[in-house]
Amino acid sequence: MTTAAEDQRDQAEARVSALRRQLRAGLAELPALADAERTQALDVLVARAENLLRTEQDAEVAAEQVRLARMESKRAVVQRTVLYLAVAPVAAGMVSGALLLFGVLGVAWVLFALPLLGAGLRIAFGPIGPTPLMVGRRLRAAYLGALAAVLTTVALLVPGGTAETVLVVLAAVATAATAACLVQEVR
Repeated sequence: MTTAAEDQRDQAEARVSALRRQLRAGLAELPALADAERTQALDVLVARAENLLRTEQDAEVAAEQVRLARMESKRAVVQRTVLYLAVAPVAAGMVSGALLLFGVLGVAWVLFALPLLGAGLRIAFGPIGPTPLMVGRRLRAAYLGALAAVLTTVALLVPGGTAETVLVVLAAVATAATAACLVQEVR
């Protein structure tokens, strides 16, 4: 199914093709014409060339509208996806914060809870930039935030020991990578 912008682009490109064919046919006929006819034919060819130029500009504008429409569609899909993915870091940050308040966790967990919660909120509610690079960085940050949330949750559930230490380090790296992606997106 095509959109209105794609239809306009296709029609403009079809007009450009037709005008180019007419221009080539007119140029091919020039050598066989007499001088008086050649002057009239040149006037017609100049008018066709001007029309071709305007039509090519219309085709470029229509192609740009198609590109912008596709980008907007992609942004909408990414916005929905990052909203769903942001639930994990926000929930993990809030649960960690609640466990801190009730004294179940040590104060060191604040280092994970606050950045994770802040990153999740930024991922969910921050506006996505207009460029494909910004959209890609936001999506990457959302996936990294979800990974950090999973690692943090698993680290909370695993009893102390080497496994918890490894998970805490991985969660810290994933949280830092999430924050780095969000900072890069803003630039």
